[in-house]
Amino acid sequence: MKKIILILPALILFNFVQAGAETGKPFRVGAGLGYSFTGYREETYSDVNRYLNTLTYIIDGNIEKGMFFHSLNIGFFMGNSKINASEAVLWEDYDPVKGEAFYVANQTQYLAIRGYLEYALDYRLWGNDTFPGYLGGAFRGDTYLQFANYPGITGLISLNLHVTQKWIVNSDNTFLFSVSLPVFGYAVRPPYAGADAAIIKYASERPMKILTMGEVISLHNYWAVFGGLNYQHKVNSLVSLYSGLGFELSRINFPRPRTDAILRLNSGLAFTF
Repeated sequence: MKKIILILPALILFNFVQAGAETGKPFRVGAGLGYSFTGYREETYSDVNRYLNTLTYIIDGNIEKGMFFHSLNIGFFMGNSKINASEAVLWEDYDPVKGEAFYVANQTQYLAIRGYLEYALDYRLWGNDTFPGYLGGAFRGDTYLQFANYPGITGLISLNLHVTQKWIVNSDNTFLFSVSLPVFGYAVRPPYAGADAAIIKYASERPMKILTMGEVISLHNYWAVFGGLNYQHKVNSLVSLYSGLGFELSRINFPRPRTDAILRLNSGLAFTF
């Protein structure tokens, strides 16, 4: 496993440099906006389902060189998540006119932040010039943050199995479908959110452990699938318009589970050189 981890980055770097150095080989860079429909449950905070529908910012690109297909995808969104049921804190106040106490319900705001970056290198293994298929690997980084009365933080870096399928309808229209499945990685995920007496006691007894709350991740404690379907229409030799559909299902089960489901619609502008 260690040899594979060392060899794969060198192979990716070699092919990326070769692709960039070779003249006459097109590469594509795109930027777009999307709208994500998300739901998640972060049980280090509570076992309540939360939902967030918000604008998403996307940067993507790819390079084709011979039998190799490089792809890069970056995405980010943030917003205040909501819950179906009412979850409120009751505050006691006093009415000086009536001389009576009364209660005010205050619903906590949950700021959710999601970011990801994935670089994949695939090799063509099946299909023809109209329907080529690629298989390879990817490096991926994911961040899930929630801020309410106190923060919930999850950061993951993983090596993924990556599959890409293209359908070249004609010289102006192309469909591209990709799927990424995490196999091995590392996650930083504190067992507690916020600060209370239990954390203070834990930190005083094991000061280094509270700073390095990470764990190796694989199929025994992390399951996920990331995918997307994109359609691109070439306007001219330089500019293309594209639209897409993306999805994510993921679950990490330590120290307490977090589950996410995301569906994204997006469109943007791409430049091919």
